Amino acid sequence: MDAKSQQVESQLQLLKKQQSAAEDFLQDLQRQQNEQEWLAEDFARVHQEERESLELLREVWQGAESRSFGYYLADLQEKEKQKWHKIIQANQEEHQKNIYQLETQQQDLQKELLQ
Repeated sequence: MDAKSQQVESQLQLLKKQQSAAEDFLQDLQRQQNEQEWLAEDFARVHQEERESLELLREVWQGAESRSFGYYLADLQEKEKQKWHKIIQANQEEHQKNIYQLETQQQDLQKELLQ
């Protein structure tokens, strides 16, 4: 029983280390998400400034090309924003699953150790 307890205890310690590493990685991912959200906000602000500049140009030049370019920029900005959010969400979901699995394994080992 003593050797088995030691093995279970070492597995438990390993799972705790893995969980800690996964949580650290999740925190880094959260930090990256915050940075990307700031970048998205900055991008949106720059995009708004571009739209305002384009509106000024439209007053001077009423061609179809100016309107089309504005719509193109708006579509491009929206696609980039959606792409960032999908990537961030996929990473978060994957790491949440990993943490859940590690917690489940840790609970199982703790139950086994107490028996």
